[in-house]
Amino acid sequence: MRLIERHPLLVPPLRLSVEQRDALSGWITQEVEDAFAARLQQEARWRDVLRLYEGVPKNPTRNVPIENAPNIEVTIGAIAADAIYAQALDLLYTVSPFITARAVGPPFVEHAKAVQRFANWMAANELGLREAAEHTVLDDVQLGTGIYYIPWVEHTQKTDVHRVLTRGPRCLSIDPKDFIVPGGAYGDLQAVRWCGFRFWYTEGEFRERATLGKWDASKAMPVGMVDWVRSHRETLGLTASSKRISELYEVIDLYAYYDVDGDGIDEHLLVTWDRSSRSVLKARYVPYDRRPAEAMRYQLRAHLFYGLGVLEMIRPYQEEVTEIHNWRNTNMMIANARLWKAKTGVVPETMRIWPNKVVSLDDPDSLKPEQLGEIYPSAPQAEAITLSLAERRVGVNELSMPRPSQVLGSRTPGITALSLLQQVNRRFTPAFDAIRFATAGAVRQGLYRYQERLLAGDTQVAQHLREVLGESDAALVEEVLKTSRFDDAVAVELTASSASISREADRQNAIMLVNILATYYQRTLELVAIAANPQTPEPVREVAKKIATAAGEIIDRTVRAFDQVRDPETFVVNVEAELDQTVGQVPQQGLAGLVQMLALGAGGNGRPTEPVA
Repeated sequence: MRLIERHPLLVPPLRLSVEQRDALSGWITQEVEDAFAARLQQEARWRDVLRLYEGVPKNPTRNVPIENAPNIEVTIGAIAADAIYAQALDLLYTVSPFITARAVGPPFVEHAKAVQRFANWMAANELGLREAAEHTVLDDVQLGTGIYYIPWVEHTQKTDVHRVLTRGPRCLSIDPKDFIVPGGAYGDLQAVRWCGFRFWYTEGEFRERATLGKWDASKAMPVGMVDWVRSHRETLGLTASSKRISELYEVIDLYAYYDVDGDGIDEHLLVTWDRSSRSVLKARYVPYDRRPAEAMRYQLRAHLFYGLGVLEMIRPYQEEVTEIHNWRNTNMMIANARLWKAKTGVVPETMRIWPNKVVSLDDPDSLKPEQLGEIYPSAPQAEAITLSLAERRVGVNELSMPRPSQVLGSRTPGITALSLLQQVNRRFTPAFDAIRFATAGAVRQGLYRYQERLLAGDTQVAQHLREVLGESDAALVEEVLKTSRFDDAVAVELTASSASISREADRQNAIMLVNILATYYQRTLELVAIAANPQTPEPVREVAKKIATAAGEIIDRTVRAFDQVRDPETFVVNVEAELDQTVGQVPQQGLAGLVQMLALGAGGNGRPTEPVA
């Protein structure tokens, strides 16, 4: 069974003359080769940090100060990366619901609920998000950059006939080495001049895609060698993709702004390009409203695309700790060994020694030991100092983890403990937010793929929505996806989670929020009743309106402080609109409710007061 990208046919075909095709091919050749050359040092750094993670020594043997000296790579970078990777996955997947869709405006509240149900189903059953996130987040932590690719794919299987089993969006993890941007590009993938996905196809995969995609494969040729970063990954992982490298094709899908017709305005194109033959296999207008890619960076490099990973941050400290550790082991060996001084001819060349062996000598003074080295106790302290610096650089204490009681103590107040946890979490806010936003963007991209298919009139997609959601929810999802205001109507994001937020804390916050809103709604109802009563004097009615409006504002600001709520305007009552509908219709209790509410606001005991005459 194979996954085949099936780009939607929403746009008319792009017809190019021979001159235009040659010009496009020449431009792509120059741009892509310049991009690969510009990141050559970046790829060398990726190879090095992968070696650090695997714990492979920089040199196979160490012959200083003695032959076959201890040669161990101390993997403090891997310790920190694994700890942060586990925290990142915990951030994404310990919260329920996984996806939160909220209505930006009141007309789309029901639509947002239906979209949320569909997005959670899609992420769990169709998008393959967990598998892609595990690899992409690991790339982000190790190398500093992670890439999601979200195309529309078909699951195909050919036995006696060629069959399409399922169709839908799929989230794929792309190795950063196989995602190409111009040298010095910024981080916005939708605005960058061009970006490309590189794929390595076998002969069968290439021919199948060429047939389905109607590629001009007459000039295509296999590569001479696989990418050096990929080959290094496989070498470190003790595996290899194929020894028949000559059968692999290096194909790049390039999303580019390029003036193909020379009118001075760049067209947005999707070009399938064979790097070996430097030929255009297919060129067409971009079939997506947005480029199907989402990127995350662990630590931003200002105004650059590729980020800084944990292993690169900690690399100088790992090199220092490795040197100290190996020298300490060598020192122990030398300090526990002896150099023997003997008169010529006393000890035969073939003699070997072992514990408790007796050596017969005419003169015992003719064989004397000489100590080769002294024990230096400062090496462990030097390692500890370097480890503390490494911990401060990456923000984890997994390298020299103390017990929880040593950190907080047995009588630490709860508020103090929570503050300490919040300080720990704050160090990872930019990195973890980048992971959350990119993963939420991948879910949004899946919804965009459905939107594009629905706008193209794909009846199978509409039927699929009805089978998954039922008629009512499917109608709501289809309606909001077909509108051009989808992004303005529904916001899709990952549910917040952090070291300072737990399920129990979420539950307590929800109860607190419900109590606040219940009191607010009760008092607002009393104020509206007062203002709508025809017998209420006009000055009192105006004061009631002002109080209700001010209460709505303070409630809006209060609700925004809760992480569970992203749309506080949904919970605030528009008093002016309600009064327009209730004037003269609601029997009232005079000013008793107003007086009681004012007493509560002033710190009263909440007991009813006598009505004002």
